[in-house]
Amino acid sequence: MAAVPLRFHEGLIMMIFGILSALLSIALPIVLVVWAVRHFGNRTGGQRNDARSVRRFFQYLLLFGLLIVATVGLSELLGLPFQEAALAGDDRSALARALTFSLFGIPMFLLLAAWSRRHLTRDPDEVDSIGWGFYLTVAPLTALVVAMFALHDVVASVLTGDTFDWPATARFVVWAAVWLVHWTVSHRMLDAVRRQAQLVIGSLIGLGTSVAGLVALLGSSVVALVGTDTTNLLVEPQHPIAQAAATVVVGVPVWIVYWLRTWSTADRTALWFAYVLPVGVGGSLVLAVVGASIAVYQLLVWLLGDPSSTQAVQHFEGTPTAVACVVVGVVSWWYHREVLAGAALGRTEVTRVYEYLMAGIALLAAAVGVTLVVVALVESLIPVAEVELGTSVVNSLLSGVTLLLVGGPLWWVFWRRIERVAHADGPEELGSPTRRIYLFVLFGLGGIAAVVAVLVAAFFGIQGALQGGFDAQVVRDMRIPVAILLATGAISGYHWAVYRDDRSRLPAPEARLGARYVLLVGAPDPALVGAVEHRTGARVDLWTRADGQAGPWVVDDVVAAVQASPTPALTVVAGPAGLETVGMLRP
Repeated sequence: MAAVPLRFHEGLIMMIFGILSALLSIALPIVLVVWAVRHFGNRTGGQRNDARSVRRFFQYLLLFGLLIVATVGLSELLGLPFQEAALAGDDRSALARALTFSLFGIPMFLLLAAWSRRHLTRDPDEVDSIGWGFYLTVAPLTALVVAMFALHDVVASVLTGDTFDWPATARFVVWAAVWLVHWTVSHRMLDAVRRQAQLVIGSLIGLGTSVAGLVALLGSSVVALVGTDTTNLLVEPQHPIAQAAATVVVGVPVWIVYWLRTWSTADRTALWFAYVLPVGVGGSLVLAVVGASIAVYQLLVWLLGDPSSTQAVQHFEGTPTAVACVVVGVVSWWYHREVLAGAALGRTEVTRVYEYLMAGIALLAAAVGVTLVVVALVESLIPVAEVELGTSVVNSLLSGVTLLLVGGPLWWVFWRRIERVAHADGPEELGSPTRRIYLFVLFGLGGIAAVVAVLVAAFFGIQGALQGGFDAQVVRDMRIPVAILLATGAISGYHWAVYRDDRSRLPAPEARLGARYVLLVGAPDPALVGAVEHRTGARVDLWTRADGQAGPWVVDDVVAAVQASPTPALTVVAGPAGLETVGMLRP
């Protein structure tokens, strides 16, 4: 156990210094060129800002590097007394590195941190700088990842009954303290918008680790319980249950801190929805679909196909993990769907994105199933003379049927719900941006796949004709691109019919009146921008008045002013006496 922390530190040190050297080699020429262009191109202004930008870049990059050096040195120094000499390697070399990093790295980090603190207290712009925000994002995330690995080693050693891993404990304590300090500082000094990057990455780390640990724990537990030997659940050579449990213990607290207690209650920004929709909802559904497909396929092969083993234990060896993927994926999908339902009142674009995303994932699985079925049919009609490596024709057919059984009903459920709303709501649903994007994405992906399939099929056909004639073997070689062409053609054809039906049911566009660009000047009101854009079709920007004389906004009055404007651009100023409009023309 002692050799693992040493190799971990050596790998970590090499990785950190490699990243820093790569960043310096790439960023230094860019910084020098930008500085030279700005300095010599405009000598009358901005020189001080340019100098401060360069200073901040190197200052916070060096601060991050010294943080890594000091923390690695301190954790190594605290862990060295607990390492066995037979496993630690060259004790003098490890001790020299730990002392160097501690005695020199810690004072240099503290001095640079104190100097940075003076800049932060004296200069308000320093707190809002990109360098400081980058440091408070990367530093706690780096400490978090290292602390998670260390805690995993500690928990695994406890669960497996091995010798307690004191070096990993020291590593966890030091890096956890570094994370806590930087987490507190970022919470106090960064606003909600600038903390989003740390929160989304931390939430992803916590969710991914928790899901992986739960899948492994549930799968390995089922394998151990249904196996013939249930006496060694924790003491197998790889300790699968202990390793999985340690992963859960590490991942769940991170997810709770970053997501459940912090980001889940934050403002619903675009990045928030980008995490919940594609990752939380979409990723969970993909996990469940993949797990269900594997489990159903293995069952069908055992009942109807050609299993690789006649023993059920060997054939269904991966089924518990697949079932665990279904269980964990469905639970995660349900949770994120409930979070999304609480964030969207009524049927909004968020609701539409969710439903079309689910339909798209299920449609992709069904399309792959159709492709595999066509490939298997061609293989059955045109048998090959030589033995090919891979699954049998029956198993290939069953794999396609499996994906159709899993993806087809799921797509039908979501698509029927979408179509019912489209027939009930009419133009509002048919003209929604989400529906149009969904249809055009399918057209685009289908077109690309069709072009590639045609080229590949044509290549096989021409190559076979030149080598000896267009025979059955050439047709067999063309089976995959032809199957892809048929599947994409069917999907594109159906959705093209849906698109044409949508266009026939939409009312004719009315003549657009008023300004096409609107500049609003007054009190901040983000909802006003969306409302005016939706009702007028104009592009709208909102600037805040700095004199404190802004009057209240009334959406109907703003819309009326925009529609009545004789000029293509309009400025609307909200003052104490009401709205003032100024028409604008391009010179």
